[in-house]
Amino acid sequence: MPNDQPPLGIDLGTTYCVVAYLDSSGRPTSIVNSAGDLLTPSAVVFEDGEVIVGKEAVKSGPVVPDGFADCFKRDMGRSSFRRRILSREIPPEVLNGFLLARLRQDAERRIGPVRQAVITVPAFFDETRRKATQDAGRLAGIDVLDIINEPTAAAIAFGWYHAMACAESPARHRVLVYDLGGGTFDVTILEINGSEFRTLATDGDVQLGGKDFDERLVNYLAEHFMVEHGVDPRSDPSDAIQLWCDAQDIKHALTERQKTSAVVFHAGVRVRREVSRAEFEDLTRDLLERTESTTALVVKQAGLAWSDIDKVLLVGGSTRMPMVAEMLRRVTGKEPDRSQSPDEVVAHGAALYAGMLMDKDPTPQANRVRLVNVNSHSLGVVGIRVETGERVNAILIPKNTPLPCRKVKRFRTARDGQADVQVTVVEGESPRPEHCITLGQCVVRDLPPGLPKGSGIEVEYTYAANGRISVRARVPSVRQSASVEIHRNQSRDLEDLETWRKRLCGPVPAVAAQAGSDSTDRAALIKALDDLYAEAGERAAGMDLPPELEKGKRALHAAVQQTGAAQAAVEQAEAARQTAFGPQETARSSAEAAQARQALQRARTNARFAQIVLGRDCLRAGIVPAEFEPRMVQVRQIQERLRPR
Repeated sequence: MPNDQPPLGIDLGTTYCVVAYLDSSGRPTSIVNSAGDLLTPSAVVFEDGEVIVGKEAVKSGPVVPDGFADCFKRDMGRSSFRRRILSREIPPEVLNGFLLARLRQDAERRIGPVRQAVITVPAFFDETRRKATQDAGRLAGIDVLDIINEPTAAAIAFGWYHAMACAESPARHRVLVYDLGGGTFDVTILEINGSEFRTLATDGDVQLGGKDFDERLVNYLAEHFMVEHGVDPRSDPSDAIQLWCDAQDIKHALTERQKTSAVVFHAGVRVRREVSRAEFEDLTRDLLERTESTTALVVKQAGLAWSDIDKVLLVGGSTRMPMVAEMLRRVTGKEPDRSQSPDEVVAHGAALYAGMLMDKDPTPQANRVRLVNVNSHSLGVVGIRVETGERVNAILIPKNTPLPCRKVKRFRTARDGQADVQVTVVEGESPRPEHCITLGQCVVRDLPPGLPKGSGIEVEYTYAANGRISVRARVPSVRQSASVEIHRNQSRDLEDLETWRKRLCGPVPAVAAQAGSDSTDRAALIKALDDLYAEAGERAAGMDLPPELEKGKRALHAAVQQTGAAQAAVEQAEAARQTAFGPQETARSSAEAAQARQALQRARTNARFAQIVLGRDCLRAGIVPAEFEPRMVQVRQIQERLRPR
């Protein structure tokens, strides 16, 4: 790998992303995307054989609501995105993978080939979400050097710029980083002592951010529309997405103005409504209070008073709301520090850290950054309470413990003659293991027979600075032990992005070939093969099939019936719309007709998919409908051309 290849710092946000690198002088610099913007919306849409990312995806969202996804960072750590996209369950790592691939592509247009990066995450992300973030980077072809907490990255950038601006920096100062982004909230207290950044305490909420403030506006406008016109604009996916976009614009306008106008359009009715900053702040007061209580809690967890905090640093675009700074002035008695761009500071800190890891930072070695983090969630093992026999989470390393850390705790066997000891490793604050996240298991097997109840078990828990967790269980009386390592390199088995692109939006539209030319477009070949499979499936639906294919046949019959029912519903809704009388009835019937048309489109998509699956399975089993026999030559030719060389 070339030595001059610059690593990236990527702020992978819930609503927006920023990418930065270190220029030739070692200064962190943001990279504009292909649209010339510093911020790339965290949105993806699958349409017409394309994966569209960023601003254009947001624009297309109201047009293709079934193919649109945003705020998928909130779903990291889950098996799939919160709703189906084009009738499919999609892992959030895949959606973030498409986003990261676009960020990497935009960066390469500006600075040349890049492969390595540091990606930031909320400090309150648990181990599962951090693994998922690393998996997303892998899908995008990025070698993830490290996962760093967003507040830590912001503090690194703050410390770097402060050192550049001041001839002498204080020997030690404490910074509270208030990070309110689009989808998550973190508050972290760091102690900066020269080049050492020591996290003292952190807390947050991965389900609280600017998007929740937007939702209050969406509901406010929708409910007023319902009172006046009797229909809910949120019921139509296209109108709902547009309403979300408008709510974000209103929030931004109220940052600069005392009031603004909002327009809600639904079912042919357009309504204009004025919204004031005071109304918006009243709607969202409880959300701001949640951040206030978390901030006070972190100061308490760090064992500090407000007088011990030297700086309050604002991070995240949502901190631009005037009520945020007003609340922090009231609570802390300090003027919040706005010296760094709340949008760019995290990416800049990540770039500085990436440069240090890759030895790209021209800073003398003595002044290199040293990070001392804390664990954001408690780590424990599952034990049995002797008195009740119930399972409990025995916490060994409490949250906000400085890393690296090593703890040992003694347990006892639960019964006579116990053949093995299973230590289940969990992450979380709850005393109930079922409310925590299971990270792994460590089993000591083949204990000698006759081992008495109450024999001692030593569990040693080691949490390294890089996030790697090691657990060792030992039965001293028989000198037997076992150990397990839990680290982010253990990835989910996810298919590559190209496979997902073909699955979600189908092959790209084929371009008509010139006379005599031989089209080698793989996507066009896949589409042609799917068309043949669908034809075979349609013909096979009327045949007697073996039991192993009957399930696919029943699925196709059910999909066809659903399509017929959906078509009848469209016709009924359209008839009702034509005979509607008055604006409220017209609006209601128009919304119902729009919903019926969308349901019909989904039913048709499902029916075609069922045809493809049945046709493919029949042909693979050697069952070829008589009418389809002449087409088998084409099937074999396409399969041959698609076969890897």
